Amino acid sequence: MKRASWLVFLVPFLAWAADPPHDWPTAGLTCTDCHTPHTAPGGTLTSTSGNANLCLSCHVIGGLANSHPFYLTDQAFPWPGLRSGQTPSGTSHRWDSSAVGHVKPGTTNTSTGTVVSGGTYTGRYPKTYTISITQSGDVGVARFSWSATSPPGGSGSNLLTGTNVALDEGITVTFKPGTTSPAFVAGDVFYLYVRPDLRNPTLTSVLQRLENGRLTCSACHDQHSQAAEPFDPQAPAYAGSGTGNGRHYQRTANNVAQICEDCHAARTVTLSSQGSHPVAVSVPTTSSFKQPTQLPLDKTTGKVRCLTCHRVHYAPANDGAVLRLTSHKALCQDCHVKSPSGSNPIHASTTNGVLWPGGQYGSTLPARPDASQRGACTQCHAVHGWPNNASPSTDYNWLLADAEENLCFTCHDGAPVAVNVRGDFLKTYKHPATSYSGRHQPNESASSAFGTSNRHAECTDCHNPHQAEGPSSGSAPPTISALLKGASGVAVTNGAAGTTPTYTFLTSAQYEYQVCFKCHSSWTSQPSGQTNLALKLNPNNPSYHPVEAVGKNTGINANAFVNGWSSSSLTYCSSCHGSDGTVRGVHGSANQYILKRPFSPSSAQRTMSSNDLCFLCHRYDTYANDGATTTVKGYSRFNPPTFTKGHTFHVGNRRYPCSACHETHGSTTRPHLIVTGRSPGLTNYTHSSNGGTCYPTCHGSKTYTVNY
Repeated sequence: MKRASWLVFLVPFLAWAADPPHDWPTAGLTCTDCHTPHTAPGGTLTSTSGNANLCLSCHVIGGLANSHPFYLTDQAFPWPGLRSGQTPSGTSHRWDSSAVGHVKPGTTNTSTGTVVSGGTYTGRYPKTYTISITQSGDVGVARFSWSATSPPGGSGSNLLTGTNVALDEGITVTFKPGTTSPAFVAGDVFYLYVRPDLRNPTLTSVLQRLENGRLTCSACHDQHSQAAEPFDPQAPAYAGSGTGNGRHYQRTANNVAQICEDCHAARTVTLSSQGSHPVAVSVPTTSSFKQPTQLPLDKTTGKVRCLTCHRVHYAPANDGAVLRLTSHKALCQDCHVKSPSGSNPIHASTTNGVLWPGGQYGSTLPARPDASQRGACTQCHAVHGWPNNASPSTDYNWLLADAEENLCFTCHDGAPVAVNVRGDFLKTYKHPATSYSGRHQPNESASSAFGTSNRHAECTDCHNPHQAEGPSSGSAPPTISALLKGASGVAVTNGAAGTTPTYTFLTSAQYEYQVCFKCHSSWTSQPSGQTNLALKLNPNNPSYHPVEAVGKNTGINANAFVNGWSSSSLTYCSSCHGSDGTVRGVHGSANQYILKRPFSPSSAQRTMSSNDLCFLCHRYDTYANDGATTTVKGYSRFNPPTFTKGHTFHVGNRRYPCSACHETHGSTTRPHLIVTGRSPGLTNYTHSSNGGTCYPTCHGSKTYTVNY
């Protein structure tokens, strides 16, 4: 009777001993469900030894917290740094680790002794130590060896078990006795997982609840009180004791991710140049960003926080990344707008986008094997930075997996992308992407970016990695091809023949030649001896190759051309310039001037081949074969039958190359790309309505009449 009376008396007080749902009205819980007043196995009078074990006694299927179960296998093993053959896994932040990692015994171990990590990890890479018992015995007798995953690797052998035995990079291990002897059995293994950029908490309320220096559930959660403000924007308000169900029992205020930022302080940065994705920042209002619709900003200041991207428990993907969305691509694109609506960037393709194969030309970032993340931003970007192998104390710029062209070469070297672009950069003549570093800057938008000391041609000067689409035949000159989509360029406003145009920088070029003009025009400061091609290709000139507009020498017989060209065709710069192999693009060539076929600007006598550059478009037999039929020769205006010693005679018989009389890109003063001043060549030329008069260095002047 007295016991019942006491219970009736205590119930009102028990109801408010903890906020819901850890209370009597909600779950029927009293203090004695978790606590034992005498001979308690747990350190805080708890009925179960080990803080996490106590929590897991209810948070299991069939337990009182059946709707919020946790299992040891839920704890994150994130990529990279895992041992060979281990798959990233886990949907929850770990509750058994510390700034010096956590140790897991091998699944077949018979050792009863345990291994505990210590020291201060000074390494820059996440890695796993494999500790192998090589000689059975108790502590002080057993011996072990160790090895670590690369990067950076490391190993040791024949070491004696004991206290604070040094491994490397500040990590020590302590071997503790077991319940049997020998405590450590030869052949058994222990795995120590460590990660950089971690520290033990400095918040007193969190720090004092570590268990043997390791994180516990109660370090982050106050199982009795819902008073502390959570990050969750959907959490209800706290109205005092007995309220707040759904506020996640925060140990201290976490409304702006204070608990996260305490242990992960090294990653609490506001600029990517500081080595991690920025946090504590507002989403920029530029066109490259948008307000997220699936990811929460903090409800106090509206800024990006750790918990904007990460979900501490119950992450939807079992990959150890504990992200709020299964798709890395979708997560990034909830804030980042890197390609126009409706476009199909090849790097972002979930079908054809490549998986990072692992660094090969400098970077040590391991391969990303998860095919479900094909097309994700994280194939090229390391969100929390990756050490630059050339200077491991610093990370690669822009949170990239490697530097500049080495990043691109990692995939574009024949595998996983079949086209070997890197091979063209190893050829004699190439764009100088590999010759310098640090010149290109994102968002270049002014001529100062390409001045005399900074004129540059990195991969991203011609290709926009976020907007470039796959190879297609959908574009026609001069419209920019899908592979160059989104690249910046320079538009020209042309004046009279021979005058320098005015320039306008474009963040997204419309025509291919606009990309080329960033370096090959007087918009920048060109090195001595280089030609201002914007001046040469001006459609107001008397003659020019048809890059910006259809040429002026129209009406030429269609049979004078090959490969589908005609006098009304427009051409790309890359129609002549490009690989001497099968790779598309002006990357490199065995031919001078990065040309698809051999070409010499010399006017010296030589026998031209049908493989020479000019004959990619112009019919060799019509212009260079003196043995061709009169009909074939007659496709040219300057040839038999009207004029017996025209193109074929001069090129095929007398062995004067095209360049003896003709300019390549354009002429500011003469029609037909006629050039003077070369020897052999022309000293002068006059044009008439039905022909013209040549003044060559090899004989007297000749007046000719055209065929048509």
